Amino acid sequence: MTAPSARAATPRRVLHLATTYPLHAGASDAVFIREISEGLARRGHEVDVLVPWHPDLQLNRDDTLATLHAFRYSPYRSWHPWGYAQGLHADKKLRFDAYLAAVPAALSSAANIRRLMRARRYDLVHAHWLLPNAPIMAAAAGAPGTPMVISCHGSGVYMAERTAWGRRLAAYALRRAAATTGCSSDLVRRLGELGADAPTWQPYGVDVDTFAPMGPDRRAAERRQIAERHHLHPDSPWVLAVGRLVHKKGFETLVGALPRLRLRHPGVQLLIVGAGPLAAELHAIASQSGVAEALHLVGALPHRELPAYYGAADAVTVPSVRDASGNVDGLPNTLLEGLASGTPVVASAVAGIPEVLRHEVDGLLVPPGDHEQLADALASLLDNEALAGRLGQGARARAIADLGWDRVAAGFEEIYDRVSHDERANPDRR
Repeated sequence: MTAPSARAATPRRVLHLATTYPLHAGASDAVFIREISEGLARRGHEVDVLVPWHPDLQLNRDDTLATLHAFRYSPYRSWHPWGYAQGLHADKKLRFDAYLAAVPAALSSAANIRRLMRARRYDLVHAHWLLPNAPIMAAAAGAPGTPMVISCHGSGVYMAERTAWGRRLAAYALRRAAATTGCSSDLVRRLGELGADAPTWQPYGVDVDTFAPMGPDRRAAERRQIAERHHLHPDSPWVLAVGRLVHKKGFETLVGALPRLRLRHPGVQLLIVGAGPLAAELHAIASQSGVAEALHLVGALPHRELPAYYGAADAVTVPSVRDASGNVDGLPNTLLEGLASGTPVVASAVAGIPEVLRHEVDGLLVPPGDHEQLADALASLLDNEALAGRLGQGARARAIADLGWDRVAAGFEEIYDRVSHDERANPDRR
């Protein structure tokens, strides 16, 4: 078990603004936002999180120590396109209904920020995603002496880079930020190009107690249950991938690697956990390649079920790519969960992945979009039990040493300490 969190030397009252949050205790989307806020709360800070309203959002719940608030922007329960990974179609372009919702959502979130700030008198505010949230927070949280932190997770920076108006909004927010963070050095570099002043690399973490290696008896039992559920042979090798079915996850490359992988391991099965707009395309790729029987798109699963899948798999793969429009993951959660589970990982050397996974120490890195090298790397793990075991042990050690959520929370706490005493936190500067 991980050690209990240290208490903050100076407990603070903090307001976070996010576009997404796990909708309920079992949801697996945007778990990192919950873990950041909860990690800070465990260290003694009072953390409020403001998110868009959603009909499935549970506000009063026991899976987080933070206090959730929701802002409404639509009079219609059936129309709620803002946030929760709904705004971008396949993570490539903004959907038309998200455009329509932008003005009412921005106005409502700003009004709710002001309301909460009057009632709670926050010590600092924290905006997640450069766009759309940072400019909204900058405009609404203009109280003197209230520093603002901006954390960037990938898509917000991508949106800012694409248009002149996006760059102007980003520059407006960045001028008013006391600190900015990115979860990869790629994001840190791009933030600097957009005008951020000395952005900080702050990676995500993982729950190393929940995602952990299994003993042989439990692993065998989990494999039997998963095999029965998805019509697999429990003695065949399994490769696992987890994520939304969008282009930047690289699942087209992964399915394209299956024919070459099956030449060396004819019985191998590929399980992809997640939902999204590319399901039909992935099925078509598999069918055209003659490997449809080896592909299992199992849909989205509750977060509590994922540790069993990681532990039961023979290998985990994170085949991320920079998609055709330039969008790329900052640091995929599934990479961290795979490392903590002690299952050998093959991942793309793109964005923040090589900063966390060291080639042939914690796992294997391959060029993004290269289905042949991806297939060969996975085959090498399935061929060599000693190599797979060594890399799995290295991955687990890496997660325990550097990637626990309390360490991440401590990193954000250091940033809070710095900006609270830094003259740059003066919001009067322009």
